Amino acid sequence: MNTQSLESDVIKNAVRGSWLSVLDSLAPELERAILKPGRHIGCPVHGGKDGFKLFRDADISGGGICNTCGAKPDGFSLLMWLRGWRFPDALMAVANVLGLSPDEHHQKTVFAMPVFMTPKSTADDDRIKAILRTVWQESKSVHHPDAEPVRLYLQSRGLDSSIPDWPSIRFHPNMQYRDEDGKLLGHYPAMLALIEKCNEAITIHRTFLTPKGCKAPVDSPKKMMPAPTNKIVVGSAIRLGNPGRVLYVTEGIETALAVIEATGMVTWPLINATLMARFEIPDGVEKLIIWSDLDRPSLLRGIQAGSEAATKLAERAKAQGIEAVIREPKGPIPVEAKSIDWLDVLNQRGPNAFALRSCS
Repeated sequence: MNTQSLESDVIKNAVRGSWLSVLDSLAPELERAILKPGRHIGCPVHGGKDGFKLFRDADISGGGICNTCGAKPDGFSLLMWLRGWRFPDALMAVANVLGLSPDEHHQKTVFAMPVFMTPKSTADDDRIKAILRTVWQESKSVHHPDAEPVRLYLQSRGLDSSIPDWPSIRFHPNMQYRDEDGKLLGHYPAMLALIEKCNEAITIHRTFLTPKGCKAPVDSPKKMMPAPTNKIVVGSAIRLGNPGRVLYVTEGIETALAVIEATGMVTWPLINATLMARFEIPDGVEKLIIWSDLDRPSLLRGIQAGSEAATKLAERAKAQGIEAVIREPKGPIPVEAKSIDWLDVLNQRGPNAFALRSCS
């Protein structure tokens, strides 16, 4: 479909009052938010438990808000943020879902890129950069005596606590924890992970802990810090080692550590399923092994988020001439669990289960 044959106003008017079903089709990761607009869910980009919500009028506006990136006033800006689309891309996708035909309209449309959000000020960006620098400067090696909470946490997850001293994984002894409104609720030890793209630092992922190595008693023990407006999280990764011809990837950090422990191969965590699907594969990689999670199907669409993300990444890799192989854990998923990943496999079946001939 050529949306330049459709007036943008026609599409905007047609989708008004139908945004929830359109978002269900184009952004199934928003399932929980779609079921109850106004309720906080884990951010589909940054993770956590309460970093995103759709507006209560989302069926009319399509808008929502990310606690890190700010408001997306309508469904087009939301899809642009979530999918990395330009405005015409979002317009075309919505028109396709609605089944609109360009033959029904005759006026030529001139498209302009709308400004959906007021950009952050330079002062805001400077403040974010200063905070990121300070947090990283205050951090310590995971081998430092003070980093015992990280080592205890890894042990509690069934991992070897003697991980390599990667420059991208650090320990912070007293990390601030703020709620969704920015209110300071306390300070906790934290495992830090540097998020990078093209050898450029983007932001920091935090896992809040207790001194005894448990997850901190907070709503979202895993959170990503804000990124400056000129830094794009989409496409990034936590770089645990330098890849050669072959690169392994996972969703979570702990899953990556399990794959590394079992295989000894360079493995990068991509943070979550949404970011996995849009990972930018570094130059020089000729083969990508995707160690996906096995999730329960979503209630609305029956989609398994981890499997779908792995498939999308594999398709993108193959389009670039890169060999891609998906390794998914064997089910069934335990009744009490939402998913299983390769850390579960390591704990239940040991490293021999990671042999490529044994995976399906």
